[in-house]
Amino acid sequence: NPAQPAAGLIPYDVAAPFWSDGAVKQRWLALPNGTTIAVQADGDFALPNGSVLLKHFRLGGTLVETRLFMRHPDGAWAGYSYEWNAAQTDATLVVGGKVAQIGGQSWIFPSGNDCLSCHTAAAGFALGLETAELNHDLTYPSTGRTANQIDTLDAIGLFDSPQPDPVALPALTDPADAAAPLAERARAYLHTNCAQCHRPNGPTPSSMDLRYPTALTDTQACDAPPQAGDLGLGQAARIVAPGDPDHSVLLERMSHRDANAMPPLGSNLVDDDGVALIRDWIAGLRGCL
Repeated sequence: NPAQPAAGLIPYDVAAPFWSDGAVKQRWLALPNGTTIAVQADGDFALPNGSVLLKHFRLGGTLVETRLFMRHPDGAWAGYSYEWNAAQTDATLVVGGKVAQIGGQSWIFPSGNDCLSCHTAAAGFALGLETAELNHDLTYPSTGRTANQIDTLDAIGLFDSPQPDPVALPALTDPADAAAPLAERARAYLHTNCAQCHRPNGPTPSSMDLRYPTALTDTQACDAPPQAGDLGLGQAARIVAPGDPDHSVLLERMSHRDANAMPPLGSNLVDDDGVALIRDWIAGLRGCL
């Protein structure tokens, strides 16, 4: 099966997945022999030169795209997109990006520059590989065993130093887990879908910090006037207007796919569940503390 991962690829899963126009994703990582991962103070994984991340994208069960994100021997990161044929027997490198009609929707194959627009230096390039995203159980297909991913990666020697008990480590909430606290779900969603750019030293003119651990009052979003126009919401507009989703520019940008959309590229479909989640969260805010 050409879609099967090669030996040496290690599966992983994130707690809060990035919205990819409804696609279901599978993820693997590979490190060069004899190398290890350094865990930064903020939990981001610093991967060694020669590392490869692989991700499958499926729409309606059909494999449509595979992306590779590689750290080359010189330390530079680069992204590569492959389009699968209808027979699911082969995938071809897409050069420069393209849009194709797949399964009744316009699917975006990113260019290399598109990849690096979201996989930012400020966020450590490899976005999903951080302690809080991986600190949950995964059932490993090769063995059928279920175990915590941090424990597993530690046990097979992938870290450059022993990791603490996962109970003592941060863990992101699954935004789709209706049993979890609303604020934790919403902040996890914003962390994954927005904070790769909206964070200290990020590539945007905005001063927002939407990372999960940042206190709401310190995000510079809550009750803050918009920095790039009110999108027609008027004088009451705030980036996040506590208790007032209809005057929240962040929600307005999430709800569109035009020049004002967030994310600004890579998506043609609004995440209706994500919009509903953030709307409910904003509606329930009684302030910024």
